[in-house]
Amino acid sequence: MVSKAPQIEEFAAGFLAARQESSITYEPREDTFLMLEALADLRLQGVRVLDVGTGSGMLAAYCVSRGADVTASDIDATAIEELKSVAGRLGITLEMISCDLFSRIDGRFDIIVFNPPYLPSPKFDDRTVDGGKHGTVIINRFLDQLGQHLAENGFGLLLTSSLNHPEQLEVSHPDLSFETVRQQSSFFETLYVLKVRKKCTAARPR
Repeated sequence: MVSKAPQIEEFAAGFLAARQESSITYEPREDTFLMLEALADLRLQGVRVLDVGTGSGMLAAYCVSRGADVTASDIDATAIEELKSVAGRLGITLEMISCDLFSRIDGRFDIIVFNPPYLPSPKFDDRTVDGGKHGTVIINRFLDQLGQHLAENGFGLLLTSSLNHPEQLEVSHPDLSFETVRQQSSFFETLYVLKVRKKCTAARPR
């Protein structure tokens, strides 16, 4: 089996070079690269992908490089404008929408990616990292709407942290199933990439 690490490293180097002139404040970090690893395991050719809260746009651009049909969204219109510039330098094409989560998103997608602001915070001073109480306010809003935008057999890829107590997500969202597909520990937290699917609802007997 061919290692995916060199492929990710080569892509990341090209992407970061393309955005060197960018003034964007979103910097790809460990969580971004953990999501890249999860995406590298997937077949993406011809797949409809939505990258919610795209930030730097690295995840969206990677999916395009793998042949996916990609829509990228972000609440920050500046981030979208910056991504348009980076996409032009990379010579890639994707749909880009400025909106809050799914507010302007139409259609259904095979994969919906979300690397959210997840740090527990009393206020939303920095919307790139502040996730509210338990760091899950925005995560819960995303999960509440996820199922409406998934195609048949579609799934979400969600980044969470041990700071969020991700084991509680299945309790608060009983209509969804959660599977850990990647994790990475540091000195103060463990990051998880969760595959999220709609649970099958059995028909009630007549």
